[in-house]
Amino acid sequence: MQRIRTSLVMLGTFCLVAQDLAAESRVLGGTSGQPYNSGGGEIPAAAQISVDEAALTNTPGDVVDFDFPGKPGWIFPQRADSTSNIAAGATLTSPNLLTLGLAEELLLMVDGDLETAFTRKSEAEGPQVLAFGAMLDFDLGARFGVNRIQFFPRNAPGFAAPDFPFQNDYLRAYELLVNNGSENDRDESGRPVMTSFKLELQNDQPVVDLRIPPQYLRFLRLRSQTSIGFEIAEFRVFGTGFVPEAQYISNVYDLGDNWGVWGKIRWIEESLGFAGMAQARISTRAGHDDTPLEFTRPGPGGSVNLPYKEGAVVTTADGEQIALDDLEPLDALRIYRALPLAEKNQVALSLEDYRGLSPRGEIRDDPDAWTPWSAPYGQEGTSGITVENIHDEQLGAVISTPAPRRYFQVRVELASRDLEAATGVGQLAFTVFPPAAERIVGEIYPRQVELGVPATFTYAVMPTRIRPGQDSGFDTFEIATPVRVEAIDSIQVLFHDGRIEAADFSAWDLSPSALPTDPAADFGIEAVEERRFRVRFPAITASDLEADQATVLRIRFRCRVLRYGTAFPGWAGNTGTGTTGQKILAGNAAHLGPGDATFPPVGTADARVLSVDVPLAGGDILINTRAVPRPFSPNGDGVNDRTHISYDLSRVIGPVPVEVSVFDLAGHLVRRLFSGEQGDGHWSIPWDGTNGSGELVPPGIYLAHVDVHSVASAATTTTAVQVVY
Repeated sequence: MQRIRTSLVMLGTFCLVAQDLAAESRVLGGTSGQPYNSGGGEIPAAAQISVDEAALTNTPGDVVDFDFPGKPGWIFPQRADSTSNIAAGATLTSPNLLTLGLAEELLLMVDGDLETAFTRKSEAEGPQVLAFGAMLDFDLGARFGVNRIQFFPRNAPGFAAPDFPFQNDYLRAYELLVNNGSENDRDESGRPVMTSFKLELQNDQPVVDLRIPPQYLRFLRLRSQTSIGFEIAEFRVFGTGFVPEAQYISNVYDLGDNWGVWGKIRWIEESLGFAGMAQARISTRAGHDDTPLEFTRPGPGGSVNLPYKEGAVVTTADGEQIALDDLEPLDALRIYRALPLAEKNQVALSLEDYRGLSPRGEIRDDPDAWTPWSAPYGQEGTSGITVENIHDEQLGAVISTPAPRRYFQVRVELASRDLEAATGVGQLAFTVFPPAAERIVGEIYPRQVELGVPATFTYAVMPTRIRPGQDSGFDTFEIATPVRVEAIDSIQVLFHDGRIEAADFSAWDLSPSALPTDPAADFGIEAVEERRFRVRFPAITASDLEADQATVLRIRFRCRVLRYGTAFPGWAGNTGTGTTGQKILAGNAAHLGPGDATFPPVGTADARVLSVDVPLAGGDILINTRAVPRPFSPNGDGVNDRTHISYDLSRVIGPVPVEVSVFDLAGHLVRRLFSGEQGDGHWSIPWDGTNGSGELVPPGIYLAHVDVHSVASAATTTTAVQVVY
């Protein structure tokens, strides 16, 4: 039987030989990838700017530097130009001035024109204009390192505008308030909490020039403390150092009808300044439509936000047409959420629709069609990555974003805790593989067993549809387990055409040196590790549940469960790709026994069926303590030179303090083998027969103690160990 394999060709592209399906690496940045400022993907990125504002941009806040000196093709956080007015790009508002045309008038303070000014003063022929208490708010758009603030009227000393005799119309008294822009410096409604920075009640300087200790600021408020009229020709904010937060969001990658399964992501980065003070955080998300954001309008009474257009009419599953606005908002939302994605997108608010609304509802990430942003990928994403190997899909961090999906997006967050520190990102690459199937469901049975006692499980996997020419099929499957499996009994494939192929591995020794190694065999055990195993079988390349021609894979194995609700996720893959593969969806894959419910129907998603429960009441947190081998002989002959004190931690939520020590029969401490924190699972601590001074202990019987000390509970177990020579 022909097996699906991959082979490396130029530029990081992989070809699936059996079906001529291609996988590829997408590269951003550097000198060979798509330029960052091009966006990379095919669909412009829509970024949320505020609760009710979005923009088509790759750089929310516009503080990413695409042209950093000496780093062509890299992105760095923007560094402040000490001669450039940061306020020129600010958003200006006033919470207490209601003058007609105020927005345009406020901009006169940051237009760079010394002959225009924002004024709050009474003219001889005009009405009295409010001066005292006038508040002018500046949102710089991002957090900047600020070290100087300056403002002045027209024709002030040093800023000549000869035709305007207003140099004496400066602020006689003012208060400057600031906010650093962090999430922790906001009130319950999300508004920035302003802190007084400078209160001057007797100002006699036309040019106010405040030199301040360098600090991160985003929001500023200038409040007049005088009833004397004034004007401001220019308001200037000068900065220093790198911005503390900069964000780059790629365009949305459209993989077309073939969709994609993600391989690994990898990138090149470099830090400047003090080590550890700056970092790059890379995240991903994926979706089923081309708009990651959901736009809403206020519902009746403003009690709920509605994501569909006014007047939207939809068709329910039974063919009834319903005008959503005729229903109670919560009932309408329930029907809207249950619509097929294509129909939902027909009535959903678009960015263009949203911009025409008044008032507007909130903007949020699309909860239906898109996954949330992944947690940032760790150091494995950069380890050993160079310009020369950026296309090597074996390198990098495994992309955790669920798949398959058609649309994909990457986010780079550049963060710093020091004005002179920054991290930049050069080339960034991720690999896309064709899906193994349009959809794969899987379940495990039984779903309740005894705590810590080996149980035999059957794991069933069914691709509901493998699309010819689009999906690769699969010939490997990996299962994550709470502890190392004790046996893999059998692998069975029930093909769509009625054929059954199976292999019995119940007699196999699962130690690494004893695993079957024949890569040409149709069936095999490819890997058995502490918390996972992977098996191989004849390739599954056809399956169609709707046509009553589904293929089902069954794997029987023996394993222990140590906590309630232990999940057994699985991944379908292809021999030789080196990737984790396509993660399956929990769902009814087959009828596996008398206790396995037949509802929901086969092929239906069911989140409960990939986890196993143990009795909630009773049971110790420390079980199955033993020494292997016992006895052992640490004489250096290479046979049983050390023993392992092994144990299972169960029912613990997170890491707990654990100590493993060896005592003699008189109760004297011989050696402390381990002291630290461990989470639930199986643990094994080696002892080579030496005491705390590194000397071999005399022959005899010793006691190994395992102690758990947690806030919730404590436990101690002891097992005997015999040393012989």
